[in-house]
Amino acid sequence: MIKILAFDLDGTLLKSDKSMDVRTVEAIERAKAQGMHIVIASGRDKNGCKFVYEPLELEEGPHFLALVNGQIIYDFAHKEYDLDDVLSTEDGLKIQEVCRKYNVEGIFCCGYDFYSYISRLGRLKKNVKNLVLGEPTDYGLKAGSELRNFIDLPYKDISLKQDINKVCLVHSASFFEKNIEKMKEDLKDFDVLLVGPGWMEIMPKGVSKASAIEKIAKKLGYSMENVMAFGDAENDIEMIKEAGIGVAMGNGMDSVKKVADVVTSSNDENGIGQVIDDLLEGNENLLKAGIV
Repeated sequence: MIKILAFDLDGTLLKSDKSMDVRTVEAIERAKAQGMHIVIASGRDKNGCKFVYEPLELEEGPHFLALVNGQIIYDFAHKEYDLDDVLSTEDGLKIQEVCRKYNVEGIFCCGYDFYSYISRLGRLKKNVKNLVLGEPTDYGLKAGSELRNFIDLPYKDISLKQDINKVCLVHSASFFEKNIEKMKEDLKDFDVLLVGPGWMEIMPKGVSKASAIEKIAKKLGYSMENVMAFGDAENDIEMIKEAGIGVAMGNGMDSVKKVADVVTSSNDENGIGQVIDDLLEGNENLLKAGIV
């Protein structure tokens, strides 16, 4: 029986305008009223999820956050953090080599500090885009907390003194389509996830949303069979595969839809709410069979 609902944020629980569908929120409230536990499973940090967990009132019950693609777990009921493996300084240097080889921007995420590693020409192009198109040079990463910093690194080998939670590689969608397999081979010591058309994330091997949700389920006395997970991108694949019911959004990547039990409507069409309604109406077995 499903007891835990796990949601990715961008492209899943959040609509294209970064708001939540009122119908989806109402469906989640009905699930909570029936005793279900809610997990927000995101690449974001805690402050980056605040605008979601506060209106859902997750702080008021036994609910969780699986942050930074599962690297950090936050337990609202006990106000506790659980941290998994991080990337080392040596890992950071290996990833810098790949950034130089493919001329991509690497953003080294270290707690509240985001370090941008990019060539002078690349930084110049980024600044021009900011002036002409208004695209933020920090990709919105500073939003959500005054404590966050977006720091430009010199284009040479450096040794970051903080632990590296993850590294984001930024380039065009067409670039990643052409080079992703070669890059994955160069980065085979890590988990490499394409989370958006022009956005790749590098995580320590074996750290995922799935591993975090499994820990949460065990803490609550359940297993992954008791989890329904929703997602749209590569960093959601493992949790969708391992969940009792895995749900891919209609707007999701084909690779996600292939492993899901259910493909629902898009994030802009109350896709989550539709599936929760089916679940609460007693159609769990049909959802597992991919019939509903």
